[in-house]
Amino acid sequence: MKYLARSFILILLASAPVFSAADPITWNLWPGEAPGEIETLPPESDSTTDDSRLAAGKRVTRLQNVSVPTLTIYKPDPRIDTGASVIIAPGGGFRILAIDLEGTEVAEWATSIGLTAIVLKYRVPGAARNPDKPWFAAAQDGQRAMSLVRSRSAELGIDPDRIGIMGFSAGGAPVTYTALVPERLYEPVDRHDSHSFRPAFAAPIYSGWWMPEGAELSESCPPFFMVITYDDKDRSIGMSEVFIELKKANVSAEMHIYSEGGHGYGLRRTEKPVTSWNDRMEDWLRLKGFLEK
Repeated sequence: MKYLARSFILILLASAPVFSAADPITWNLWPGEAPGEIETLPPESDSTTDDSRLAAGKRVTRLQNVSVPTLTIYKPDPRIDTGASVIIAPGGGFRILAIDLEGTEVAEWATSIGLTAIVLKYRVPGAARNPDKPWFAAAQDGQRAMSLVRSRSAELGIDPDRIGIMGFSAGGAPVTYTALVPERLYEPVDRHDSHSFRPAFAAPIYSGWWMPEGAELSESCPPFFMVITYDDKDRSIGMSEVFIELKKANVSAEMHIYSEGGHGYGLRRTEKPVTSWNDRMEDWLRLKGFLEK
């Protein structure tokens, strides 16, 4: 009897549905060469060294010489999938991408709360493409990413009206150039560019990028969630000024200013209260209805 009971349990387990997130998939951002590529760079590589900066005692992967921008898509467990999604733009001063600290680690958190997470590997270094506007390639890639994801939303099983974008430090450029600038920064290249690049929500996190060129603020802009620390050099002034301008334009915005924490902490928890900022963002996403199934 014990053997039969054990066999019956094993059969039940084998026939039960298995809920697990699918393996990530990667798309090239552009159908061919990205716009404005005039210089051949060395191969894409990890420039992390033993002397590289630590975040919460751990190395940060520094991806350099990105000439083929991509989107890597991570799906949440089907049981908690809300249908909403977020594009994630890592920082790195437009020189490198902190691809784990502000990319894949953030994607892991986003999928844990039911979002489809899409890591944007945008082109760096920006100065090699446009010395006067090192942010330009990142902003183009951000706009293209929003249009491409919205155009192909059915393939991903996501709601085209609930695609947000968040960016860290220099990754704030793709955020603001999709959320606040109505003009596309490149000539449309295919059918995907017929879709809007305006996100459903925008989250610049300790952004080094303030009000973008060509910004037009109105009540039609998406809601903003922002995080900064007082001791993050003059970035706290810039972010506060953005909040004030959003308020003047009657754009919904929530901003958290922590006293300490500096810059570049990602989601790695320390004793600093700022490193629990993602809990506040989860509350905000829930308040705004983005975590409803």
